[in-house]
Amino acid sequence: MISDTLFWRAKNLGDGKFSYTPPVSACVGPEGHQFYMGGVAMATHIEALERHFKRPLYWATTHFLNHGLLGEDMELRVEAISGGRSVVQAMTEMRRGDTVLHRTIAALGARDGEPDRAFVSMPDAPPPQKCPTKQDDAMATKENLMNLFERRVPLEDSDAGLEHMWIRPLFEAKIDAAYLALISDFFLGAHVRTRRGTSLDNTFRLINLVESEWLMMVTQISSFTRGAAHGNAHIFAEDGTLLATSSQTGLLPRPLE
Repeated sequence: MISDTLFWRAKNLGDGKFSYTPPVSACVGPEGHQFYMGGVAMATHIEALERHFKRPLYWATTHFLNHGLLGEDMELRVEAISGGRSVVQAMTEMRRGDTVLHRTIAALGARDGEPDRAFVSMPDAPPPQKCPTKQDDAMATKENLMNLFERRVPLEDSDAGLEHMWIRPLFEAKIDAAYLALISDFFLGAHVRTRRGTSLDNTFRLINLVESEWLMMVTQISSFTRGAAHGNAHIFAEDGTLLATSSQTGLLPRPLE
């Protein structure tokens, strides 16, 4: 267990300004070059947005522009762009000094009057305990983010670009928009060719919030195009409730020499 469960939470300075310094639990990468994981960065942006506007997230798109490193001091700014009675559209920007690291655009709010309905179902799969453990990740160390989760894989079909993965945290975590956005950024781990790749963006859409020890992430790689992977994912609770969807583009890693 780690001491600070919200290791993606920025400090609120007021007036739409936040500060953040990533700990090792927010990072991935080899020893000596630990960098702020994109999914954690997206969680930082979303958590700050929901806290600032006091409204639930509809969707967010984050552009990953530059890497932040372990222990670097960063500043996050939140700005409302437009809004009405039930929905606000906003933008965030995270900087390290004069360098822009990430930008996020998002919509938050809620509108009553229409019953909720899901059109996507969780695939049949054995329970997590009966599935093989996912192979060790090249970005993992004993202390960083990749060792804070247990992952089990009932299906991995690289020819079809498809992976079904059970995932649970090895720390106390509440199912909320920020946490689910973090999980969604495991996209590039779904195919043997995409691992060690670099995310360019992530678009995350929140559907439902229910507590669940394990989550099922169904990732479909759509294509490899001009050196990039495109695809989408659905995240389900153990009882089959659809929690979130995401879509992403990431650069394929250069072959190891």
